[in-house]
Amino acid sequence: MIKSIKPWLLITGSILAATSGYSLAGDAEIEQLKKRLTALENQQAKPTKQSNDKSSGKFYGTLRPSLTQVDQDDSNKTDVTDFLSHAGFYFEHELANGWTAIGHGEWSIDISNNGDFGKSRRAYVGFDSPYGRVAIGKQRPVQYLLIAEYVDIFNHANAPFAYDNYSPFFVNNMVSYKKSWNNLSILASAQFNGFESNDDADMVNVGLSYDHNDLHIAAAYLTQDFADDSNANLVGSTADTVAVSFANRFDNGFYLAAAWQERDLDVVAGLDSKQTTVDVSMAYSLSKAYTAKLGYFHLDNDMPEVVNNSHHGFNVTLEHHLSDNFQIHGEVLRKAFDYDQDSTAISIGLKYNFSIKWQ
Repeated sequence: MIKSIKPWLLITGSILAATSGYSLAGDAEIEQLKKRLTALENQQAKPTKQSNDKSSGKFYGTLRPSLTQVDQDDSNKTDVTDFLSHAGFYFEHELANGWTAIGHGEWSIDISNNGDFGKSRRAYVGFDSPYGRVAIGKQRPVQYLLIAEYVDIFNHANAPFAYDNYSPFFVNNMVSYKKSWNNLSILASAQFNGFESNDDADMVNVGLSYDHNDLHIAAAYLTQDFADDSNANLVGSTADTVAVSFANRFDNGFYLAAAWQERDLDVVAGLDSKQTTVDVSMAYSLSKAYTAKLGYFHLDNDMPEVVNNSHHGFNVTLEHHLSDNFQIHGEVLRKAFDYDQDSTAISIGLKYNFSIKWQ
């Protein structure tokens, strides 16, 4: 429409100016009219700009203060404790051809003391693709993702209670890979800590899992190099760990999970040891508002008595969910040591979860 108006408008103006001596518009006005018509043509031809922003993410956290009394032998103490409060962010950006960029950061919040914020739990960047998921930075290791996570259902900071003694929860300087086919997944991770390692990698962790509906079965292998361990007795030592796990949620809502590990520790100082851990967790929803949990754990090793921490115990928890993101819970944790004093911890705690998502 604009293209058809422009020529006739200019021609008509020229004819009137030449035949009648009457000027429809001056030269300056005609040039201004040309520019306006050209601008309208360009605006009409230019497609509407659409947003290509395909980013999504969330800011999340959980606050878990408790009041805990610990009885050990003839002594007891009561203290405000924190059961792993933390906050973090997670974001994704969709790239081309099924590729997605990933960023994740998470830090602890220590409510038990000054409310300090800052100790890192996760800090990594990676990508997901048709060929698998790769990430670099501080992350959960394969050992936790496939073995411990399914028995880690309690509110206590040291759960799973036997696993906690010998296996990692977060690993820095790590490269990870994951690929899934239907119900099967393969995971691999390795820690590279520069000159702190005797070899190229401080830790290598691989595993395989089968997941179908609410059923989970997995096996994992972990090898560690303690070239720069905080425990001077372990410097230069190595440990190889094999582990299996099982978990299932039954039709009646009953949840059962179990994890087993066997660790061979080769210590330069000569205290070689074979160590095993067993964690069993159960949960059942008594009603929409109440959940009961029960755990049993067992740790065994053949270290000398002076450094032997073999023990077994149980945890009983009752949770009252006042809403989807707020609960009150009470728990009893009992540990019976073979060569040390037994202990009992009774806690009453609160948990508040939050998550803010954007698209």
